[in-house]
Amino acid sequence: MSSQIILGTGRRAEHPYYVERFYVNLYSVEELCFLFVDRAELLDGEIVQRGLIRWLDEECGLGDLAHELDALINRKGSTAAYVGAILEYVNIYPADVIQRTEEIVRGNEGLSPYERQKAKADFLLGEKRYLAALQQYQNLTYEVPDHEKLLLARLYHNMGVACAGMFLYGQAADWFLKAYETDGKREGLTMYLAALRMGQQENAYIDYIAQHPEYHDLSLEVERMVKRAEGSFEGTDENRMLVTYQVMKDEGAGALGSSTPYYEEIEKLTAGLKSSYRRSMS
Repeated sequence: MSSQIILGTGRRAEHPYYVERFYVNLYSVEELCFLFVDRAELLDGEIVQRGLIRWLDEECGLGDLAHELDALINRKGSTAAYVGAILEYVNIYPADVIQRTEEIVRGNEGLSPYERQKAKADFLLGEKRYLAALQQYQNLTYEVPDHEKLLLARLYHNMGVACAGMFLYGQAADWFLKAYETDGKREGLTMYLAALRMGQQENAYIDYIAQHPEYHDLSLEVERMVKRAEGSFEGTDENRMLVTYQVMKDEGAGALGSSTPYYEEIEKLTAGLKSSYRRSMS
């Protein structure tokens, strides 16, 4: 959570409140409000916790708010009302933002239990915590009834995305194909070929397409996707850094007879990429 939020209600907690859904520690009611507004699409009844109410009372000194929320729970009020009560009390957002947040949360209450569980896994996927997301999707596939084909296909598709994020292109291809076999949508087949394209040697991929002429037109679309992806990488910070470091190496070798700075910077870049990869596997 941002440490730049200016406290205006209650006090900063000595002991944070841990929100398991989002893997974050909160130190103030303002941070809680920021979380509600920023992650409204993922809020459901799990956020309604008496432990949170006690934290607001004991750690943040907000006894009045805690009493109001406690009464709301006793009346079996909705999650949207609970979220709205906190946002209105703290009053750091305009009325239209509070209203929109309540509407989103109210809409979440109409989701099936499976959709709510998928939303949790989607959050992990969006945070690039690929392994954790994959595990949650996998567990959910065991619970979703076979007739929920559209939902199952989305789960399989996202499992493919998670595997691709970990460079497991063979497994990604299997999940994308399963998504296509489940709902028959072209997207699944396209992603299947894209995963094969990324995971196989070029000659092997060409041979596969030659053996499956029904995929020829789609393979051309995949090639266009690959070209666009390559163009996107050319504009990334990592690629610009690599080009800069190469210049450092060339100029350093010519003028100073040494490429040590180049290798030092490459090591720093590699360490950063490794750190990101380790996080995705957590």
